[in-house]
Amino acid sequence: MAAISWDLLFAIVPGLILFLYGIENFSKEIINSVGERFRETLGRLTKDRWRGAAFGALLTATVQSSAATTVIAVSLVNAGTISFASSLGVIIGANIGTTVTAQLVAFKLTSFGPLFILVGFVWGLIGGRYKFIGKPLFYFGLVFFGLQLISGSLDPIREDPQIISLISNLDNFLIALLVGVLFTTAVQSSSVTSGLMVVLASSGLLTLEQAIPVLLGANIGSTTTTLFASAKMDLWARRAATAHFLFNVGGVLIFIPLAGLLATVVVDLTPDVGQQVANAHLIFNVVTAFIFLVIIKQFQKVVVRVVPGEEKEVLFRPKFLTKELPEDNDQAFRLIEQELGHGLEVTKKLLDTSFSSLSDGGTKAVQKVSKLESLNDYLDDQIEDAILGMSRRSLKEEDGQRTTLLVRMSNLLERLGDQAEDIGDVATSYREKGRDVPKEQLEQLASVYGILKDNLELLGEEVLKVNEETKATIKNGTTAMNARINLIYREHLERMKDAKIPSDSTLLELLTIMESANEKVRELAAIATDYASIASSRT
Repeated sequence: MAAISWDLLFAIVPGLILFLYGIENFSKEIINSVGERFRETLGRLTKDRWRGAAFGALLTATVQSSAATTVIAVSLVNAGTISFASSLGVIIGANIGTTVTAQLVAFKLTSFGPLFILVGFVWGLIGGRYKFIGKPLFYFGLVFFGLQLISGSLDPIREDPQIISLISNLDNFLIALLVGVLFTTAVQSSSVTSGLMVVLASSGLLTLEQAIPVLLGANIGSTTTTLFASAKMDLWARRAATAHFLFNVGGVLIFIPLAGLLATVVVDLTPDVGQQVANAHLIFNVVTAFIFLVIIKQFQKVVVRVVPGEEKEVLFRPKFLTKELPEDNDQAFRLIEQELGHGLEVTKKLLDTSFSSLSDGGTKAVQKVSKLESLNDYLDDQIEDAILGMSRRSLKEEDGQRTTLLVRMSNLLERLGDQAEDIGDVATSYREKGRDVPKEQLEQLASVYGILKDNLELLGEEVLKVNEETKATIKNGTTAMNARINLIYREHLERMKDAKIPSDSTLLELLTIMESANEKVRELAAIATDYASIASSRT
């Protein structure tokens, strides 16, 4: 028994470590190699559930990790790159892709592990411009080499009575299911679990009937990574992570009563026990994926009910602009004007969220500010690209002036967004110091912000219906704001005379930000008035 224990310690455990290390680093190297292009491609290929599922399966098969695919999908939902609805296809497809590992092991391809390690190492040295391929090949070989070590170490212990006794506990379906959940949660990879099941079955240590519930449990255990990763993300990202969990649990519940039938089907396909386990894993994941893809709209509604909330989904895409602007200049200008109005609405929401974060702190508030500010920047880029396209056309002098004014207005909205982010940064700084903005200061700031918000609302929905009367009203509001700020300054300086009160310039910093933001609103109103005058003269 002592010799067997040392065999386990110095062969099976290191083999498992190499397998885990190879899987983790292979995923990282693949994702690092494709970088931002991968994220952009994922965003384009997820609009249709079937294409999204195919992409999710292909990506998971490539990186050998469904956890990596689902975490990335959830992160992209959180970032606003893809919608919650679009992420469902990718998440469902990831379960199909994760079956590749078991199939490769079943076909005895683990013996090629050392070859991949050698090729990857040499390629990394002499690969030239394609040198980046070397590391993924190396780690891919390490995955198989780890499994080969485990497989080769099982022969001496196959007849060990204690091992047989331990394995016999897996005859209980629920225990085997729980083992699959816990082991996959511990190693954070269902590919590891499925690969080991194939190895153990091929070595005669595990029967098909024992392996199936472990494989089912592995699917549930694989959801923990995504759930943990989404804990501090926004509502829609948490819904995507919950969808992953409900999908995998739902699939297991469907197949629990069908486990016997599944075993019968795979036994009829091949006499090889290892291949039977791999095929059971494949059939289970493909069938459940197909079922959920068919009912994906109903499934989406269930997830929304399970994770309730009123937070609107923020997506990085234009609301009115199209990839190609209409050839008619008036129609093209109209789309740009409408998108500018969309940018104004985003900026208003950003300012409101930033100011609210002063009193309603927390990680989610910071994330929302950051996402809206990024959307503000994105829309500015989209509008400027569209205007650049217009400037290349043969335009009349008035239309040329319109393009200039549109660029200036879009840029002002972007700079307003930056100042909203500055307010959020101040709120974050307070929280990091374990402090809250004093209630009295919040009330003073709210009185100033109210004027800024009123002036911003006077711009209307599209920034383009401003007139001289609107400008005058904003000017009066600005006068009131300045008077209010001066009063707050005096009160603040009076308080600072008391040596017992610690000096704090945060209030003054926030007032300066709001004052600067209001100046941009005034400038925006002035430019919008000029634009409206030029546009109306053409009609």
